[in-house]
Amino acid sequence: MRVVILGSGTAYPNLERNSAGVLIQHEGVNSVVDFGYGNVHQLLRLGLTYHDVDRIFFTHNHPDHICDLIYFLFSTRYPPDARTKDLEIVSAPGFRTFFDGLMKAFGTWLVPKTYNIKIIEQDEETRQYDGLKVTSRRVNHIELSRAFRFEGEQGHSLVISGDTDYCDGIVELGRHADLLILECSTPDDSKIVGHLTPTLCARIAKEADCKTLCLTHFYPPMEKIDPKPLIYAQFKGNLVLADDLMEFFLL
Repeated sequence: MRVVILGSGTAYPNLERNSAGVLIQHEGVNSVVDFGYGNVHQLLRLGLTYHDVDRIFFTHNHPDHICDLIYFLFSTRYPPDARTKDLEIVSAPGFRTFFDGLMKAFGTWLVPKTYNIKIIEQDEETRQYDGLKVTSRRVNHIELSRAFRFEGEQGHSLVISGDTDYCDGIVELGRHADLLILECSTPDDSKIVGHLTPTLCARIAKEADCKTLCLTHFYPPMEKIDPKPLIYAQFKGNLVLADDLMEFFLL
């Protein structure tokens, strides 16, 4: 399993960090988890176009996690080279209503003519997608928020929190994960409800006993501190601070 950070940033514009997104490549299948600003271009930098994405998972529907979906769907209609492969979109119950409203807002401009879109609403459950076992759990951000755990047939595991505060759901999902990707929006002294700080990320990683913790989703104040001492005070595993296009290989 190859995992690439497409965007390690937030809603705040940043030339070095695109908004939230992660690419998962597993057995020839390309899955994108969240699709924030700039992620279409990040895929192009990796040699992937709108033809190559098989499935999109959304942790929730805030703009910095979803806005490139509009760009993506519009581009798939490009007349000389329109997409023909069907597309699956997986998110929490209630996403279909949001998606239908999004499509309606743009008239017919996002409606595919040469392929079909299948919306799959996955709640707190486990489903199989092309050799990946995917488990979702509610997390503490908004009603639609779900975190995902991806497990390959060889047992390797990846967990992506999306936006969340500390909660049992993300600890449970991250249990013994090979790679746990957690949002870490702000320093401890500027905590925002519904988001994590370094100390809370360390607590989750320790309680989950994951192997590698990757912090992402950095607002500007996070760029001014070194969170490592706060993390290592609790968590003794591997720690990585995400950058755009950073890669992981889970074997």
